Amino acid sequence: MANIMIWDWPVRLLHWLMVLLFTGLIVTGKGDGDYMDWHFYMGYGLSAVIIARVLYGVLGSEYARFKQFLYQPQTVLRYAKGLLVGNAKHYLGHNPVGGLMVVALLLALTLQWGSGLFISDEIFLFGPFYGVISDDWTEQLGAIHHSLPDILLILVATHILAVLYHEIRFKERLVAAMLHGKKATHEPSAALTVKTPRIGVIVSMIFALAWLGWLWSIPV
Repeated sequence: MANIMIWDWPVRLLHWLMVLLFTGLIVTGKGDGDYMDWHFYMGYGLSAVIIARVLYGVLGSEYARFKQFLYQPQTVLRYAKGLLVGNAKHYLGHNPVGGLMVVALLLALTLQWGSGLFISDEIFLFGPFYGVISDDWTEQLGAIHHSLPDILLILVATHILAVLYHEIRFKERLVAAMLHGKKATHEPSAALTVKTPRIGVIVSMIFALAWLGWLWSIPV
């Protein structure tokens, strides 16, 4: 067995930032409104992190790229069947089901923070795009924004259970890998060489920070 680098530092940093910000958003969003300003700003932060992750999914390191872990539907179904019987193929990067979950979470989170930009708490705070669309669309986006967290919690719980299943059933140390970036393999020569591309980091950071700076410059 050899431990090789799979998840470089941008992937790990963005992953844990999403975890922290999503947790904070759930706590402040379910509260009585005393922390709604924090809710807005953490939502802005989450939007910037997701923008950075999407860009890094195109310009980033080998196992961070979407093209590396997006598979044909039949491959996803075949892997899912293998999971049920306990003989699924080993993947160093995201497996077919895990890759699908990554995309589902990113899309759902984007719909969540995107809808939040168009609504208000109907008291003091307003999203930066509040009022630019019709009242009917604003009402529909508000309904999505308030109901989607329950679906997101189900997705997150499913993701956590899948990680635990891999930890217990296949002895695959996924949590540790997302901390130090390395995974164990019997065939290190078959692994892709992970290099953190400078251009990927720079482009992701510039766009994410520019977006975040613009949002934070707008009063809520």
